[in-house]
This record gives sequence, structure tokens and C-alpha cells, in this order.
Amino acid sequence: MYDETCIFCREIAVKENAAFVYRSPNILAFMDNAPIEEGHVLVIPRNHYENIFDIDKEIYMELQLVVKRIAIAVKETLKTDGLNIGQNNGRVANQVVMHYHVHIIPRYYRKKINWERETASIGDLEIVAARIREGIKGVKL
Repeated sequence: MYDETCIFCREIAVKENAAFVYRSPNILAFMDNAPIEEGHVLVIPRNHYENIFDIDKEIYMELQLVVKRIAIAVKETLKTDGLNIGQNNGRVANQVVMHYHVHIIPRYYRKKINWERETASIGDLEIVAARIREGIKGVKL
């Protein structure tokens, strides 16, 4: 499934215009280009599903295992004190891109999150992505 109007389908799944930390036939994970915190990763199904209500059960389960693996790598690699893992469904719930995705956001004690987002350069994102990719190699589930 593909939706030409969806930026994740068009720019991420097809053009691969992102700093990737993980790729498989069904799942992609990449650095958010407007991160809330350095190391903010998005995990998506390669195929288009709008939200949790229409995602295929098997893809959902596979995606959640990838989220866990990346979360462990982010926590260990970036030495975080914790993580926010979130997923929004519908515009009223602050879903901006209508393609199912999960946010993994590093958190640190004594550092407040600035929810105002600014675009990061692909070069800066790729530096952090390389660290996380390396960290994923050591994660065993």
C-alpha cells in the first residue's frame, strides 16, 4: 500500500530521504527531522497505514519489537535517563502525518523538553543515526 499524498510514503519509504537507523522489508526507523530532543527517532511501517485502527496486526507486532530494540539502543547509546515512546491517532490527538508512526524521544533528568520543534540538518541527524545504528547491533531481545 502506498499513498502519494503521504510524506512518509513518498519521501521516506520511496525516496529514502532520511537518516535511517533501521530498515527491513516491513519497517523503517529514522531520525525525526524536527527533533524534540537529540536522538528523536520515528518508527513506521513501510506500507501506508493511517493509524492504529487500520494497521495490520502482524506489521503492528513486528513494529513494536523494532521499537523496543531501538529504544534499548537509544537509551544505552545516548546515555538517557529515560524515554518517551508515543503514538498519536487522528488530528485531534496531534497526529500531524497521517501515516502510522511511533516516536522514541530521549529524556534526561534536569533537562526540560522544549516542545517547540526546529528542523535539524541531515548531517547532524546522520551523526546521531550512525551512533544508534551501531548500538542496535548489540541489542538482543
